[in-house]
Amino acid sequence: MGKIKELDELKELARLATYEALKGYEPLPEEWEKNLTLGTFFDDEHRVFELYVASEKPEDTIVISSARVNRLTKSVHVTVSNLAEKTPQSEVF
Repeated sequence: MGKIKELDELKELARLATYEALKGYEPLPEEWEKNLTLGTFFDDEHRVFELYVASEKPEDTIVISSARVNRLTKSVHVTVSNLAEKTPQSEVF
């Protein structure tokens, strides 16, 4: 499999897993959306896709999620940070 095609496949696996993981968290603040960025880096047999809010100063960057995809097994592990988990809604009677 070509490197670009493989990366596209892994990116799609990461996107789907991240989408599912983020369902359990509160929505992103609107002000974050304009600087939302996807970064990709390589770590041995893993490809890591980080969704983050870019900033002029690197120390102000806010990482939202990190999806770690094994390029051989296609297993995905997503870590979500800097968002509050959704709380169960109580029914109104």
